[in-house]
Amino acid sequence: MSGEYAFISVPRKRNNAGRATGKKNYIYLFRWDDVKTFTKDEKGVRVTAFAFQAEKKPIGVYATQSTINIYDTAEGDPDARGFIHHVDFEHPGSEVEFKEFLNNNVNENLGAIVINCAGEDCKIAGTPCTPLSISTAEGQDNNEANKTTINLASTLRGDTLGVIAKSLIPLTDDDTINTVLALTGAESSQGGGV
Repeated sequence: MSGEYAFISVPRKRNNAGRATGKKNYIYLFRWDDVKTFTKDEKGVRVTAFAFQAEKKPIGVYATQSTINIYDTAEGDPDARGFIHHVDFEHPGSEVEFKEFLNNNVNENLGAIVINCAGEDCKIAGTPCTPLSISTAEGQDNNEANKTTINLASTLRGDTLGVIAKSLIPLTDDDTINTVLALTGAESSQGGGV
């Protein structure tokens, strides 16, 4: 069924549909100002086109796999409800490069994609008009752990989390991370490439 959303039943797709799924251990992050093309289908969930401005690339930030949580929460007054997007994760250590990332992106309009270990569909958080920002970055360096706990959240309500096919996701700036994320690039869907 294509086109506008129709009010239809939503049955359980498969046994164990609620079982946790493994996620790749990098959060795919980008600045919305670097995005050239971002469109969704008529139902407002599936991303149909995604490309970056020339010379701009997304990055991968390592996250402890078991701490990655991408979700949305519905909130708001009657007739004004919408979804706040969240991406939570922990980054081990306190190296200078991670501190530089935090310091230089704390007030940027960000987007994030979390890539599952299996399947073609990935979740994308944030949109150009409802971007994510670093809402908390809590460091810990004691006898228990050396890590930073991050929460990215949108400040405005919007649509639910988006779904993007892995084949639409452009490569990051790092070949090793591209290999870990099993990205092949989306040059053909970008009409000129990154």
